[in-house]
Amino acid sequence: MRFLLLSHVQENLVEELRRRVRNGESTERALAKLTGISQPHMHNVLKGQRLLSSDLADVILQRLEISLFDLIDRQEMMAFLNRNANLESRVVAVPVLEGLLGPGYPLPLHVLTPEVHTVPYQQASQTTQPMVARLAADPEMVAVFAEGDLVLLDQSETLRSHLQPQGYYVVNTPAGALVRAIRRESDHLTLLTRETDEQGPAEAGATRIPLAGTDLLRLVLARVVWLNQRRRWTDLAAGS
Repeated sequence: MRFLLLSHVQENLVEELRRRVRNGESTERALAKLTGISQPHMHNVLKGQRLLSSDLADVILQRLEISLFDLIDRQEMMAFLNRNANLESRVVAVPVLEGLLGPGYPLPLHVLTPEVHTVPYQQASQTTQPMVARLAADPEMVAVFAEGDLVLLDQSETLRSHLQPQGYYVVNTPAGALVRAIRRESDHLTLLTRETDEQGPAEAGATRIPLAGTDLLRLVLARVVWLNQRRRWTDLAAGS
C-alpha cells in the first residue's frame, strides 16, 4: 500500500472532476462558475497543466459537497486501518535485566539471556531503550508494588531530565536503585513514598539527595512504565 499523501488526494479530486465532465454530469464552464475561477483556469486544471491549490481544492469540496473520504480508495483505506489494528494488537519481546531492582541489591546491568517478556506494541514503541526489571521487596512501597513485579523501564534522557510529579523513576542511591516518585527542589531531589508523597519537602521521613555538582542523569536512571498495577505481564500477554 502506498502512503496516502495530500498530493494523492488532490489528484483524486481532479480525476473526480474529469469524470463528471466525461459523464455529462457537469461542464468546465459550470465547474468554473461554481468555484469562482475562470473557465481557462479550470480547463488547465482538468488537463493537468495547472496545479490545484489547497485553497481551491477546499472550495471545490465544499461547493460540490465532496468529502475527503470520497476521494480515498476504499481498499487503500481498509488496508491502512487493518495495518494499524494489527500494530496495536502486536506484542514486542523486551529483554529482562538480571537480578533484582530495589533496596539492598546492586544495580542490575546485564541482560538475563535468553529471558524476554512480551510488552504491548503501543507501550514498547513509545519507550526509549526499553528494558524489563524484576522488583525486589521494598517495605516503603508495598502500597504501590509487590516483590517480584515486573516493570518496563524507559531510558529516555528527556523523561529523566523533566521529572513529572505523578511519575515513578529508578533512582540510584547508596541504598540501591530505588523506585520512587521524585520532587525536585532547587538543590536536591526528594524521594517520595506513599507515606511522604502528600507531605511537604520538610517531611522528616523523606530521603534527600544533594544535586550540587551531580549530573541528574547519573541519579535518575529510568522512568518506570506501569503496565497494570498488581497484574503480571504474563496475564497481560495472555489477554492481548
